[in-house]
Amino acid sequence: MFPSCDDFEQMALHARTGILVHEAASKNILWANPSACRMFGFTLEELRPLKAHHMSGREKEFRREVGVAWLQDAVDNGVSHKRWKYRSKDGREFLTDALAALVDFRDGPAIMVQFRDIDAEVELQSELARTTDYLQRIMAYASAGMVLLDDGDRIVDISDFAARLFHTPAETLVGRRLSEVADMEGPAAGELRLKVAGPDGPTWLSGQVEDIAHDGIESRLLTLRDVTGKVELERQQAYQEANLQYLSRYNAMGDMAMVIAHELGQPLAAAGNFLSGLMSRLDAGTLSTEDIRYGVQRAQRQLERSSEIVASVKRYVQRIESTAGRQDLNAIIAESLYFVRLRAAERGVTVEERLSGDQLPITGESVLIGQVILNFCLNAIDEVSRPENTDKRIRVTSRREQGQACCAVTDWGRGMAAVPGDRLLSSAFSNKVDGSGIGLVLSERIVERHAGTVTIDRQQPSGTVVTMRLPLAETGRPGSH
Repeated sequence: MFPSCDDFEQMALHARTGILVHEAASKNILWANPSACRMFGFTLEELRPLKAHHMSGREKEFRREVGVAWLQDAVDNGVSHKRWKYRSKDGREFLTDALAALVDFRDGPAIMVQFRDIDAEVELQSELARTTDYLQRIMAYASAGMVLLDDGDRIVDISDFAARLFHTPAETLVGRRLSEVADMEGPAAGELRLKVAGPDGPTWLSGQVEDIAHDGIESRLLTLRDVTGKVELERQQAYQEANLQYLSRYNAMGDMAMVIAHELGQPLAAAGNFLSGLMSRLDAGTLSTEDIRYGVQRAQRQLERSSEIVASVKRYVQRIESTAGRQDLNAIIAESLYFVRLRAAERGVTVEERLSGDQLPITGESVLIGQVILNFCLNAIDEVSRPENTDKRIRVTSRREQGQACCAVTDWGRGMAAVPGDRLLSSAFSNKVDGSGIGLVLSERIVERHAGTVTIDRQQPSGTVVTMRLPLAETGRPGSH
């Protein structure tokens, strides 16, 4: 049984693809199947008088003469394939995959165009292309070099990307020991650092070594990534840390020199005065045993006072050379208050001390934390010692607060017109030429380096409260690094 003409017509009527039949010479539409009518939104009667520019896309590549040339190519060659954009009755444009074929009908040659809407397919292909391109860019960015090593760290095989990291062709690297092509550092915490000489300076690589088995052979696989930027950042941070240490120690030594020059001058001068008085009476012949005892005792007391100052400075200098470790914040405060009271006594300021009864363990460097406390206290002394200020006192307190060790310095000076906001220390006070030297901005950096914070609040009825908060050693992470 063979299909009849009616059967072929039924197949065309029920086809899911659109079918248009054009007259070969004029290119006029002769017929369209129901699928084509649905796509266009026209009835067959409405489609027949339409021309290419009525039912095609508006872009230049779909203009009428291009469409006519395409159909003529089918007439000349029997078949012509093209992507063509049609336009429906409501103005919607849709891209199709169209095949024009020359067909000889009984009444003459015609062109049958079969087409299907491929808008969804094209969008999917575009999305896949975008995704593929995105993944390729990610892979290119996150790609790692692979190096296969034998038991003697000799390169057995190497990927092209890894060879580029070494700035050397792969064939030149095979057979050479890893130590011959790079300077090795580590491993540290499972990471192997390699330094490779490059045309623009050294390249730093981070490597992970893994033992693998393949084809019955056990080998060592080294995965490499370029971490030059990370290493440079680490070095800059290390330099800044070292510079901060230097500045703090340098200025701390300057403070001690000022203490020695200023504080030792008074007792030594007094001792000298007592001894000079004794010498004067001795020369005058009026020196008695009681005078000698009185003068020597007074001079001895002044020299003992000088000895206490020297011992305190010595202890402080020893702290300057200390390294980071577990410290008691109360002990640091107590040592710092010795020098605070020296300045306070000179300015006629009372220092109140209210430290917590238990220890406040922190992790850090005592000299740096002590310098911060000195700065806060000396600034407070400068503020309350102003002539117009009547309440000449400061208060230093410590406490535990939500897993933190806190040290607060309170003064009863003029206070602040407004809380400075996020630039607390850099804008809260003016610079003092006779301050401790490291500066309030540097103090804030020290506290931040110890994972702490500094806040400044108003004191009622007047004055300021500066509070330093540091993580407690038993609950907080080490603050120094």
